[in-house]
Amino acid sequence: MPRPYNHVVKTEFDTILNKAIGKKIKEARLNHVIFIKTFDIETKNIWTTPKKTPLTQSKLAKALNPPKTFQQIQKYEKGQNGVSTIILLQISKFFNKPLDYFTSEAQELVGQHKPPINSSNKDRDCSLSQEL
Repeated sequence: MPRPYNHVVKTEFDTILNKAIGKKIKEARLNHVIFIKTFDIETKNIWTTPKKTPLTQSKLAKALNPPKTFQQIQKYEKGQNGVSTIILLQISKFFNKPLDYFTSEAQELVGQHKPPINSSNKDRDCSLSQEL
């Protein structure tokens, strides 16, 4: 049975979407690239070299506003908790990646999913067609 949160029932599909977004957060965290500036004294040239350095969950958590715990980042990555839009925007900005990077897989899943028809939707659909 789905568990309720904020007076809303969390469905299996919600969990699938949360996992898709969480997977991309983890991917961005593990593939984090920093640029190291190097100065050559003889030629007086400065260049930057990219270096892949995995970021810890704690560092990502502290970079958010308000700061989160590493456990919260862990829950986002596993799909146990959904990521709010504001937090996802902050994560997107932190990794310097477009928001679409994190949501593209979830958007594809939404396009494939057909929501169940329940009585509240039927009532709403009928009222809309009667008004038109």
